Amino acid sequence: MKKAIKWIVIIVIAVVFLTVLALIIAPSFIDINRYKPMIEEKISKAIGRNVTINGKLKLRLFPTALLRLSDLHIGNPEGFKEKDFISLKSFDVQIRLIPFILSRDLQVKRFIMNRPRIFLIKNRYGMVNWRFTSISSPPKQIELKTKDAQLTQKSSGVVLPFKNISVDEFGISDAAIIWIDQVTGKKMGITGINLRLKNISFFKPIGFELTANLEGNPIRIDGEIGPLGKTPGKGIMPLSIRMNIFRELVLNLKGKVKDVSSKNPSYDFDLKTNPFSLRRILKRFKINNLRFSDPNALQKIAISAHIKGTSKQIDISNGIFDLDQSHMRFFVKAKEFNRPNLLFDIKLDKINIDRYIPITPKPKKKAKKVAVTSSKSKKASSIDYSPLRRLVMNGQIKIGSLIAKRLHFKNIYIKVVAKDGIIQIKPFSMNMYKGAFSMNTIINVKGKKPITKLALNIKNVLIELLVRDLIKEDIITGTFNMDLSLSMKGDTPDEILSSLNGNGNLLIKDGYILGLDLSGMIQNIKAAFGLAQARKLKKRTLFSEIRSKFFIRNGVFQTKETYLISPKLKVNSKGKADLLSQRLSFRITPEYIKNPERPIAVPIILSGTFSSPKIAPDLTGIAKELLFKKLFKEKKGAKQKKEENPIEEMGKELLKGIFGR
Repeated sequence: MKKAIKWIVIIVIAVVFLTVLALIIAPSFIDINRYKPMIEEKISKAIGRNVTINGKLKLRLFPTALLRLSDLHIGNPEGFKEKDFISLKSFDVQIRLIPFILSRDLQVKRFIMNRPRIFLIKNRYGMVNWRFTSISSPPKQIELKTKDAQLTQKSSGVVLPFKNISVDEFGISDAAIIWIDQVTGKKMGITGINLRLKNISFFKPIGFELTANLEGNPIRIDGEIGPLGKTPGKGIMPLSIRMNIFRELVLNLKGKVKDVSSKNPSYDFDLKTNPFSLRRILKRFKINNLRFSDPNALQKIAISAHIKGTSKQIDISNGIFDLDQSHMRFFVKAKEFNRPNLLFDIKLDKINIDRYIPITPKPKKKAKKVAVTSSKSKKASSIDYSPLRRLVMNGQIKIGSLIAKRLHFKNIYIKVVAKDGIIQIKPFSMNMYKGAFSMNTIINVKGKKPITKLALNIKNVLIELLVRDLIKEDIITGTFNMDLSLSMKGDTPDEILSSLNGNGNLLIKDGYILGLDLSGMIQNIKAAFGLAQARKLKKRTLFSEIRSKFFIRNGVFQTKETYLISPKLKVNSKGKADLLSQRLSFRITPEYIKNPERPIAVPIILSGTFSSPKIAPDLTGIAKELLFKKLFKEKKGAKQKKEENPIEEMGKELLKGIFGR
């Protein structure tokens, strides 16, 4: 028995010795470069691309397995003038064999790729070079399912054929990815790519460092990932990443991911950026034509948030977004991305939107071309509202102070709820110019065309301050109040205007209209149509109230009860305005309150279009009024002289009343 064991041991030692000896001696007697054409042919056939290795191949099996090659080229498919899809200057990999043979421990001594180049090309016919023809596997391999394969499918991790992995040196140097679009003539790329990995192991965090240049702008990413664990892709994997983009944006990401290789991986990490200038980033890309109203806008931006979720939902909490002097806190939760289902809460302290309005250069005047369009081309393309019908949303927005179009608003609150094709903005409220604004809106997108209903209320707004901020002029003063209810259907301007229906009430109390002498205007034609001169004289029309009750029917605004009441006059306006055709038809009728014996007040006819209104005295109406008074007014005192001609006297009085003479 002892002799048998002795001979077995001797045989095993001899086999191992001969194997090692063969591994050492065999490469010396085999010139692998003789087989290079065959290797190129096999790889070319496998990937469907021309593969050439211009440099020498080197193979060694002991004490470390070594494979070294240089000047590798993978060609483009037919239809591309460019020669290479991928090129590689040199490749060097060394693996320790004995640990792998004895304990399935993969120890990589060296893995180096030098100057790899990837050219992503879209030719002038729209073809791209990165699509490979799929290669079908043999039927036996498709049908074959071993026990190991079944175990791999059940496991959420990746089962590797070795117990551990370690790499002493891993590097990719001077790599580049070049994008060429021959359709648009654009060419851009990421060059100078250098990647270094440190401490590569299943049971230790893997350190990495990546540097590159995007159009000459530096990018640096470094950090740690792992440990990966016995089955990479299964379990919790910590990560800590820091990005420095263009030496302007520094982004930190720290957290963990779980079950990366499963169907529903999860993640949980904190994201934070240092304050950066978007303006300087745009300048690095030579985007100098983008100018804003405020030259100091976009100088300071910072973001931080806690983000967690899975492939089915995402939660963003403790969100902070700083934009120059504005500070926003936010919370967002989204799930069922095919709908989607959104929940959000946004709080913004203040913002001046006017600062961020882009300044566009005025286009050069060109001769107007009259385009002849057919009736078919005028039809608007139908809008698909199915995404809005699926939308589920519940959120609110609070803004402490807002400036937009020079108007100032405070304490803004917006509540948005959407479900089953009904979107409600209820309420939308805010304070403005010592008063309050509130509006409730319901949008129904269940049908082919949206149906919108809104109710608006404005209370005690100082209209003088609002108009001054809006147009930088003083035109009217007073306290403004308004109630308005509207409904409309459609998604084009014509459809909306033609279906517009509603009613409202307007009241402006205790103010004046600057630059308008209404008393002189309605009794004297010269003053009435010399409005520019009246403005220069700083004339005013005082009023105790302007009141209007109006309604809208199918896009036509109508009023029979619109009044202006001043200390001397009461002015009534009746008429309509077609919002679709933009035509006006109003009659403004004045009436003296305290002294009805003053020269006659001239009614005014307002007609024409919104863009070119026409104002004219209603001479026909005033003539009828004078005739009525002359024929039916009771005379007190002296009798009428027989020699007087009543028609002649009426004409004189008419001219006197109109021209103030």
